[in-house]
Amino acid sequence: MRSPWNNVFAVLDADRLHVWTSDDWRARRAGEPRIVVAHDGAPAEALARVLGDLPKARLPMLNRVHVVAGHPWTHGVVLPWQDGLVSDAAWDGYARALFAARAQRGALRIRLEGGRRGRAQLAVAACDTLLVSLDETCRAAGWRLVSVRDALSVALATHAKHLGGDDYRYALLQPRVVTCVFRRAGEWADVVTLPRAGGSRLDDWFAAAALMAGQPLAGAAFASALDGTLPSAAADGVTLLDDDMDQAVLTQEEPA
Repeated sequence: MRSPWNNVFAVLDADRLHVWTSDDWRARRAGEPRIVVAHDGAPAEALARVLGDLPKARLPMLNRVHVVAGHPWTHGVVLPWQDGLVSDAAWDGYARALFAARAQRGALRIRLEGGRRGRAQLAVAACDTLLVSLDETCRAAGWRLVSVRDALSVALATHAKHLGGDDYRYALLQPRVVTCVFRRAGEWADVVTLPRAGGSRLDDWFAAAALMAGQPLAGAAFASALDGTLPSAAADGVTLLDDDMDQAVLTQEEPA
């Protein structure tokens, strides 16, 4: 039975907006996005132009937009467990302080990934200005913005079946940065984002991130790319993961 939803899936990186529709999203791994546009730092304006050229369902509620946003609009940080923080507001303030310490200031919307009590928590933040502008753009074009997720959370959910050990390191490659996540003794240890220098290998990025985070280069190593393209010069001992982002996005939302 054909789905009634008229879905648009957009992946936003530092330079471009990549767009799939309901018809070609499932085949994403086998082909290119329907539309790729440079956004010149104004992704909402680029999305408005794209939506204006796409067909819409007669019922406005059926026109849905899902967005995955990467660097520089979303960030991650690990929050060491604090027994004295007993409310969501307290954890939010704690997260904001750690984001500010990493020069990630301004209006942020913060979400904590669910974790066991007594364990370090992974917090992700998105630029509030981006979220507001995307929502306004979608409504003005006759679409509903039903989800905006950060690239790191989506990647971790996508590859959860591989990232199940107590000790591992994982690298998410984006056009301008590499984000390295460390997990130790079954809990999050640190998140480090590095500029992506041309010609560097995955083991170089892991080594630099481990040095900054004070983490050992222990456990299994994994890597994937936001656009599905990994460097040819990978690294010995690093497992390169396929891109199944469609499952991670769709299972978080209404049935497609």
